Amino acid sequence: MEKKEEVLSTNQCGESKKVRTPFTRPLRQKGGIYFYAGSITNRKNVFVTSEYINLLVNAFKYSELKKDIKNLAYVVMPNFFYWIFKLSETQDDPVSVFGELKRDVAREIIQNLNMEIKDANFQVDPIMSGNERVARSSPQRILATFAEEAKKYENKRYRVWTPKTELRLVDTPELLQEKLAAIKKAPSNDRWQLVKDSKKYPYLYLAEDLAELSQEELKEFSLNLVSQVAYTTS
Repeated sequence: MEKKEEVLSTNQCGESKKVRTPFTRPLRQKGGIYFYAGSITNRKNVFVTSEYINLLVNAFKYSELKKDIKNLAYVVMPNFFYWIFKLSETQDDPVSVFGELKRDVAREIIQNLNMEIKDANFQVDPIMSGNERVARSSPQRILATFAEEAKKYENKRYRVWTPKTELRLVDTPELLQEKLAAIKKAPSNDRWQLVKDSKKYPYLYLAEDLAELSQEELKEFSLNLVSQVAYTTS
């Protein structure tokens, strides 16, 4: 009988639902490629000023140095992010990678919110300013939401991230292409309409190897990259 895994899948609107998908390999793979989606509690639009967006962008970059990973692609949206990264050949734990990133970013988000409440004046990024789809609550209200959500958990003062996330081992070229397409489409989709051409969205990153590939070249690249991982089945 084919085994099934339950994946919490987050769509481009930040909405999550449980889906059952087949798997044939354990999640932990040395040198594995992973897709991860994280979203802010109660869909609060936090990543709409450069101060908050840069927290996340810098965290992605820092993860490459500290965790010895390779960032293949990511996109920062107003209340969620998508991320594809590849572990080094000596490690097999993707959870420690995104877990530390979210912990550190959450701490800095709280610090920024408190700065805003005191006297800081953070301006909405021009690419999002005036967009009716990117309404932002006051920092007081965002902080109160995080505090209210934390009451559901022990020993938590604030809950910045929703527990409903998606982590996928990317073990086929087709899945890698699918997740790359989701990242590239996010800023221009109907829900957000931040840009008409995603290439003009400044908070979307594609590794240099991926940036200018045609569809056929992307297929070949995906096949080669996935085939480099020596997958284990137990």
